[in-house]
Amino acid sequence: MSIPLRAIHYFVEAARAQSFSVASQRLHVSQSAVSHQIKGLEDFLGHPLFVRRGRDILLTALGEQYLQQVAPAIDTISHASIDMKQQKSRQLKLALHGSLAVKWLIPALDDFRLRYPNIDLSLQMLTQDGRFDTQFADCFITTQPPRTGFTQYHLYDERLKPYCAKPLWSEAQQLREPHLLTQFPLLSAASVFSSNQPGEDWRRWFAAVQQPLPPHTKIHHFSHVLLAVEAAKYGQGIALLNEFMTSTAERADSLYELPLHSIRTDDSFYFVYPNRAAKRIGLEALGKWLVALCKERSL
Repeated sequence: MSIPLRAIHYFVEAARAQSFSVASQRLHVSQSAVSHQIKGLEDFLGHPLFVRRGRDILLTALGEQYLQQVAPAIDTISHASIDMKQQKSRQLKLALHGSLAVKWLIPALDDFRLRYPNIDLSLQMLTQDGRFDTQFADCFITTQPPRTGFTQYHLYDERLKPYCAKPLWSEAQQLREPHLLTQFPLLSAASVFSSNQPGEDWRRWFAAVQQPLPPHTKIHHFSHVLLAVEAAKYGQGIALLNEFMTSTAERADSLYELPLHSIRTDDSFYFVYPNRAAKRIGLEALGKWLVALCKERSL
């Protein structure tokens, strides 16, 4: 008896998407091809797997049971095939947040390419941290490392320090009391802490030395730290930034650290990849290089 593996694959995709149309797009086939394969599978099994209501589809109880049994096997076959295909590949896809790539990694890539000329490293923009789709990328930089099934390298624990442009720095560097900074505008990035309170980054910075954020402080708000970086470079105020977000060139030319305290955020950064890909060319080298890069910059 020949098992209809293609039909089972199509069934799993359709069940997960709850749509023949979406499944056809993922599989790069026509919708009628998906429908035909699933009808053949239902005939083969002798049971309906879906209840069809116009364009909507719902799994039957037996369909749900079948999905739970066959989906892991399809995933195993898929992962094994991808891993086998990539064993000798020298191309690595690294997924990370765009801001991290632009401000920290890209300026350092020449060093990696000089050290490992045979590894073709490409960058993918990560839009959702904590989602590790190995068909999208081979490895990831994340603040939410998986608990199991992945090798991880700790890169650094995020700290925020006050930075500003040179004209402001020339005045502010003499100040030793945090509350005196509020004579200048403060730049706040909402993306740093998960809080609905505006100015949460500065509120925590003052709280670290048992001081409240002074009332009537002038704060300019930005949705993302990248925007706060640019505003600081143009002398619009003082921003709390981590060294990931301030490139070496920027710290030399346009952003200056004030000699005041820093604070830890809730985030630590990790480089991770699936355990099953451990033999993949370049993964270990990339992980060690990233760790060394962080140590070199005292992160």
